[in-house]
Amino acid sequence: MPIRARKTRHSRLLATAALALVMAACSPGAEPPEPDGEDRPEAQEAVRHSDRSYYVEMADGVRVAMSLYFPGGAEPQAPRPTILVQTRYGREGMIGSFERFVEAGYVLASVDTRGSTSSFGPRRVDIGPEEVEDMDRLIAHIADQDWSDGNVFAQGTSYMADTADIATSRPAPALKGAIIREVDFDVFLQLFFPGGVANEWFLQNWGGATKMADEGRSPRPGESYDCLARAEDCAPMWPILAPVDGDADYTLLREALAGRDRWAPDDYADMEYHDDAGHNGHVFFHSAPAHHLDGIRREAVPAQVWGSWVDGGTAEAALARWRSAPEVPMEIWLTGNDHSNRVLADPFLPGVSEPRPAPDDQFAAMDGFYETIMDEGYDDRLIHYYVLGAGEYRETAVWPPEGVAPETFFLSQDNALSPSRPETAGVDVYEVDFTAQTGEETRWSTQFGTAPAYPDRREEDGKLIVFDTAPFETDMEVAGTPVITLHVATATDDPAFHVYLEDVAPDGRVAYLTEGQFRAIHRAPADPQSLPYDMGPAPHSYRREDALPVTPGERMEVEFALFPVAARIEAGHRLRIAIAGTDASYFRRYSNGQDEVFEIARGGEAASQLSVPMRPWRAE
Repeated sequence: MPIRARKTRHSRLLATAALALVMAACSPGAEPPEPDGEDRPEAQEAVRHSDRSYYVEMADGVRVAMSLYFPGGAEPQAPRPTILVQTRYGREGMIGSFERFVEAGYVLASVDTRGSTSSFGPRRVDIGPEEVEDMDRLIAHIADQDWSDGNVFAQGTSYMADTADIATSRPAPALKGAIIREVDFDVFLQLFFPGGVANEWFLQNWGGATKMADEGRSPRPGESYDCLARAEDCAPMWPILAPVDGDADYTLLREALAGRDRWAPDDYADMEYHDDAGHNGHVFFHSAPAHHLDGIRREAVPAQVWGSWVDGGTAEAALARWRSAPEVPMEIWLTGNDHSNRVLADPFLPGVSEPRPAPDDQFAAMDGFYETIMDEGYDDRLIHYYVLGAGEYRETAVWPPEGVAPETFFLSQDNALSPSRPETAGVDVYEVDFTAQTGEETRWSTQFGTAPAYPDRREEDGKLIVFDTAPFETDMEVAGTPVITLHVATATDDPAFHVYLEDVAPDGRVAYLTEGQFRAIHRAPADPQSLPYDMGPAPHSYRREDALPVTPGERMEVEFALFPVAARIEAGHRLRIAIAGTDASYFRRYSNGQDEVFEIARGGEAASQLSVPMRPWRAE
């Protein structure tokens, strides 16, 4: 089934936020440029121009654009450490997020990756093999400059986090550490196809917006600038497009755009499996840091990795890296913030927006990490994790934290979750409501600029089938990866499941905790040793050769993990699982476009169940 554009308000939100908010997301402390077209002159003035900008020639002759920002605006007399940012959103837009680092004495080297925005070369894929090899030359080039003290650090958020993470896999002695914020360790499973279910909304809109920018056209709403077609249109597209020094008439910039051969979202229209190649000949997973795990483990570059319980799959990405590279020094921060780490998105605290840690504390954590590496080296492994509903952070050297153990709850009659297996077998029938959705401000919208703001879900749960525990007698802490096991028959041969873990308060308010989605054809259990990295509980390969057909009306076992979470469940509150067959806000509808019915078995030998990692709440 082809990837389709969604004609909803989401598309307008994406177009408005598309590049400006992502460009500004690398670190706290700076306001993002205003993306609206009518405010463009003021937005341009708010972003600082680089102190030096030029093309660096790569090993195959392709030239990539680099901008340098020096402390005090001039080349330093004493050697300085450098932060390398490899972006595809416009290198001159990065300084708004890194100004505090430059003020603290770092040189910022911001690079347009090959084939993107102002750099030369084709772009048949994002983070392709040539782009990865470019990292070696870029790091060596920086370390060789007179103003460099030889300490290079890779940093970034989102796409820039992926490039920073992959840089740690390279044989580059000058790279001393990395700060990797909101990474996609496995871009297939943690963003584009979680659980094998296509996130059409993101791929179509993100892919479309970046394609416009790479081809010289403005992705901002209400603008028709085309730098390749008209030289006079180049200046208004700054900082998405930016000439290097000496290219005042945009000759070089337009030459770079003219040579563009850029992938399109439809290149991935027929992709279904983890090992599928798109029409452009590239496999999504090969652009992911996890594909470079051997190098990450070999080089063992210290990394500070950030993710969020409410930001796509970034928390799972950070934990997957933690599990898969046990010998690599790592400091993990798992927050309750949005993708930019500027907005708290704790569903229990809807009126609180100040991020935690606060911007000053985030900067202190990052700057302190670099200082530790340069002063004494970093060889620790530590996780800081925010607890939803508690408003506080905890620390652990192991995950899940000590004392956390899986608690099993069985689906029971009267829509209950019981701690004991029901002796009597039964079946609950759910006719899938294909209007069910999570809304426009979620863990998926924040990937493109709209912060999560989960409302009370009791009304939406009316469209789903739900099962509740009894009220807890004491406060509990959930910390880890919930796993759902369904013994289920379906009306069609291609069902998808969307399962939500929620907190139900005594007054009936329903707070979102986490979710998982899963396409049933991927249900074959996987041998963990056969997988490219440690996928955690209930792993599946998602490979084409391992797909299992679904026979309508025939019962099957479908077990899959939800995204990890940490939350405080207060005494008197209940846990709930809510089961859907779609999320109309973001994901492809499966079931071949037909009506779908889930017949969910409970009790007896076919006992559907939920496993939740928990421990009694304790003050720390």
